[in-house]
Amino acid sequence: MNKEEQKELLKAFKKYADKITASKKESEKFLIRTGIHTEKGKLTKQYAS
Repeated sequence: MNKEEQKELLKAFKKYADKITASKKESEKFLIRTGIHTEKGKLTKQYAS
């Protein structure tokens, strides 16, 4: 991966990060989609202590 590709990837990542942190609802969707939270907002077994 060259520097230009790295810059493009970083730019895309920052855009995605801005999207998922734009609102509480988007953040919750991300956490559910990645398996960190359940639909009810509780941590999944993997992440609960």
